Amino acid sequence: MAENNQAKMKQNVNSATNEINLGKWINESWDFVMANFTELMIISLIYVIIVLVASSTVVIKFILSGPLSVGIFYVIFNKMRGQSINIGDISKGFNFFVAAVLADILITVFVSIGFFFLIIPGIVISALYMFAFPLILEKNMDFWEAMETSRKVVTKNIFELSVFMLVLYIFMVIGVLLLFVGFLVALPITFAAVALAYKDIFGLEENAAG
Repeated sequence: MAENNQAKMKQNVNSATNEINLGKWINESWDFVMANFTELMIISLIYVIIVLVASSTVVIKFILSGPLSVGIFYVIFNKMRGQSINIGDISKGFNFFVAAVLADILITVFVSIGFFFLIIPGIVISALYMFAFPLILEKNMDFWEAMETSRKVVTKNIFELSVFMLVLYIFMVIGVLLLFVGFLVALPITFAAVALAYKDIFGLEENAAG
């Protein structure tokens, strides 16, 4: 089983393209969110309220935030496949509960350690694992396989994708400075930008997972 997983990981890493287009992903993520504004604002509101309430207890936060993140990618990828947005589909992330929760815990720990030592390491580590949730969803990977596949693929273009992550962090900071409404716009733009990057680098499965 371990050998099969290693072979599958290697295949996914080797098949990933080196197509990096930061401007395209940012512009298209803005267009994507504006074209589906109402539905994505509602989904963002659901996500933010649940995570804020859950954040009062660390354990509950981790139980919910990972699966909800996978659920947002589920909604976005389905729309990219030409399907309509179903707000309730954010719950589909819970079909990948164990992998999503464990990935969320480890990524949060790694990124927190990176930011503790300075901002740049935190941004680089965030970039390394940005595709973990989409890989859990699209490739049905376990948490570590998804994290390692993301890390190996991002490492090929670590500078460009770290800049990409920095831009996304800036969007989120601007969203926070513009108070609650600004953050509700910045959040889906960030998810959509990562989803578009994933689509160009890994490609989308023909049918929705889960």
